[in-house]
Amino acid sequence: MTTRAPMDVRHRLNRVTQTPRTFTNWPTLLSEMVLERFGRGPQTLSFHTRSGLRIDCPNRPGARVPVYEIFAEDCYRLDWFLGALAGAPMHVLDIGGHVGTFACQLAQRQPQATIQCFEPSATTADYLRRNIAQNGFDSRISVAETAVAASTGFAMFDDNGAGSGLNGLVQDGSAPAAATRVPTVAFDEVVAGAPSPVKLVKIDCEGGEYGLVFGSSPQSWSTVDRVVLEYHPHPDHAWVELRDWFAERDLRVVSDEPVSAQQGTAWLSRTPV
Repeated sequence: MTTRAPMDVRHRLNRVTQTPRTFTNWPTLLSEMVLERFGRGPQTLSFHTRSGLRIDCPNRPGARVPVYEIFAEDCYRLDWFLGALAGAPMHVLDIGGHVGTFACQLAQRQPQATIQCFEPSATTADYLRRNIAQNGFDSRISVAETAVAASTGFAMFDDNGAGSGLNGLVQDGSAPAAATRVPTVAFDEVVAGAPSPVKLVKIDCEGGEYGLVFGSSPQSWSTVDRVVLEYHPHPDHAWVELRDWFAERDLRVVSDEPVSAQQGTAWLSRTPV
């Protein structure tokens, strides 16, 4: 408790600082987030970004985090990472679409991009569709309410029902009480059915990255120029295995921001960035 309390205070102060810089309706947001702590806030928050996007999400800490990561912290560093791809037509896979923060930001910045989002949580996928529609991206962003995995079928998914960014496929075989059965689709099948060659893949699926990558064919990655992924602890695998697998397919790490030995964000590219 003595070490966590100062961290909680710093985190809250950081959010208070970030909110006015990032969102035009910041007084309402701060008020409604405070009310949520006392069980009196609205169920849904509407974030009005200074770039003109509107992102709705559950008024819960775990659901709000990705909104701040994308819009306040630029966690994927898209302007740098896209490099020569910027402005060009591209087809993108957003694996772990959450409420659409990544997809909507990318669609706004890259008017010629088309994006397929994969989000197995029913609650979260509803917000994802809402955000795509209210920002006018229906013609360029599609949603599949399924998880991308090693094979097509079904799997158990740990879902708190409140849009948490930490929801994910059950990795160790012991499904918690909140787990639900969700459909899965193999990465190879996704690529084979894509309307055009896949150029960019974003992966944030809380440990599911190992199964979907190791279960895929190297050929399915042959057109991919960029991959940005969040890697997580896994009972049977480590980040170094994933890194080496990609390197053998000429997708090499150009930046790596670890949180720990087994968790972080990595940017991989086939060409210089």
